Amino acid sequence: MIIIGITGSIGMGKSTIANMLKKFNIPIFDSDEYVKKHIENNILIKKKIMKKWPQVIITHKKEKKINKTILGNIIFSSSTEKNALEKIIHPIIKVDREDFIKKHIGKEKFVALDVPLLYETNTDQLCNFVFLAITSEKKQKCRVLSRKNMTEKKFYLIKQNQLSEKEKISRKPYLISTSYGKIVTFVIVVYYLIKIIIKQRN
Repeated sequence: MIIIGITGSIGMGKSTIANMLKKFNIPIFDSDEYVKKHIENNILIKKKIMKKWPQVIITHKKEKKINKTILGNIIFSSSTEKNALEKIIHPIIKVDREDFIKKHIGKEKFVALDVPLLYETNTDQLCNFVFLAITSEKKQKCRVLSRKNMTEKKFYLIKQNQLSEKEKISRKPYLISTSYGKIVTFVIVVYYLIKIIIKQRN
């Protein structure tokens, strides 16, 4: 089974590439979705977060919930806070990822791991190939600032917590530009899939 890692800094188009792979019925492990699920529904994770950062607690219909916007503002303002959250979240995400891979071994030719911090967490070591989403800094900033609850300050704080594009490119992933529209991006994705298939047959 071939494991493709999908990564890219915020606003680069990582999710667009993942959605394109879905069109080929390639199972996708979406790390962000798993994190969201655990923060919203995993009682143990919620308790740990609420204990560490009580200011993120909101009450909705008599139920205590986590305000993800406040939590995001906290963790991206400090590497210490970010590391504290990662220690809570990453171990359980690792288990989820391992279960996902085991589930598809022997059943699928391809699976993909959609992981924003693929290189930062050394998850690239699990992958046979890595697709790195890239675009211009101008397009990246425009995309990110159009998101709800996003500010320029938060955007730069998030970028500071990710490896630079130069560092990621130095790892020699397959570069996929998302600068020229979805059709061009799709063509590049298909080209690399064909390249991978040919390489595996040789």
